[in-house]
Amino acid sequence: MEIQEVFVLGAGFMGNGIAQVAAFSGYRVTMCDVSEERLEAGVQAIRSSLGKLLSKGRITDGQRDAALANINLTTRMEDAAGSDLVVEAVPEDPALKRSVFAELDRICPPHTILASNTSAIPISSLASATSRPEKVVGLHFFGPVPLMRLVEVISGLRTSEETMRVADEWARSLGKETVLVLKDHAGFVANRVNIPTNIEAVRMIEEGFAAPEEIDRATGGYEAGVGPMQIIDNAGLDVGYRAALAIYRDTLDPKFLPPPLLKRMVAAGLLGRKSGRGFYDYSTGKRESYFPAVRIGEPEEDRAARMQAVLNRLLLPAVLEAVAVVEAGVATPEDVDRASRLGFNLPFGQLEMADSLGLDTVLETAMALHRETGHPKFFPPPLLRRMVAAGLLGRKSGRGFHSYVE
Repeated sequence: MEIQEVFVLGAGFMGNGIAQVAAFSGYRVTMCDVSEERLEAGVQAIRSSLGKLLSKGRITDGQRDAALANINLTTRMEDAAGSDLVVEAVPEDPALKRSVFAELDRICPPHTILASNTSAIPISSLASATSRPEKVVGLHFFGPVPLMRLVEVISGLRTSEETMRVADEWARSLGKETVLVLKDHAGFVANRVNIPTNIEAVRMIEEGFAAPEEIDRATGGYEAGVGPMQIIDNAGLDVGYRAALAIYRDTLDPKFLPPPLLKRMVAAGLLGRKSGRGFYDYSTGKRESYFPAVRIGEPEEDRAARMQAVLNRLLLPAVLEAVAVVEAGVATPEDVDRASRLGFNLPFGQLEMADSLGLDTVLETAMALHRETGHPKFFPPPLLRRMVAAGLLGRKSGRGFHSYVE
């Protein structure tokens, strides 16, 4: 099957980004939203984005003009009837998305692939609203779409191999790198693995154990802008809250339950960069700390021990979840690490980090934290215990989740 006509439902931040990259890659794109005002805002965002790329010399005048010429606008969902691929990018509300998929199923011809840009909702639940579950797939782009390289391609329980192949090829034709999520898994790979770290970071702030800047400095990500609190602010606290809640509702795993502090900040409109304040203050145009320090006059020896505890609490939930994702056959170790590197601009993935630390060290640290806290989020998955018992310890043994034999 060849994709030529693409229908993007939603002209917001993600929808207009998807429409832009598809149109830039030569596809005929129809962007749909509920009002002319929303569509106009979406087009202006595309013009602005293309203008920035042009000013930096990354595209030409001709490429900008061709991309804009490839985009048509509509407020009628019925105009999806001529599409080969529909990408849904409406708000992250399961009931809304299911109703949208039911309507698209009625409108679109049998060959049309229906894709969702959901960041966490299981694809099978959306596919069940249609009569074509084999043609429903997840295409989870990361924002801003024109700049971020990752797309997760997610299979529902009944998604066909052909649909996965066509969706993967289409995403790669946009210049993206793809991660194949082989089993329907709430949160997929990138969010599923990284959200436990974000939640643990918020919990430590809530407990008064560490301030946002301390958490970001402990990971070494403060200056580079890739600390956990900066990532949450950049994505939007509301986005992170909804994604975590969707995974929790699907799994009932307490490590995905959003902390009360996160819920209160979202309710207060403290959503991160887009609102001017989240865990940092951006109202002056710069990132500035405003949460109070938690240990005034703390001895340096005590601070060093606390920062090591912060680091352990941040890293281990994500590493252990990455192991669990591989153990469940959701994705390969290579794809798990690539999802974190590309989706969150991290220098390395969690399994690469575990291999470098030594899987025996990871196991020992996790068991110590589990004994200390009694919390199941620190209990190591069976795969990690089996690998250590087999002597697959990572770099120092030549093989762990990756091979290091020269």
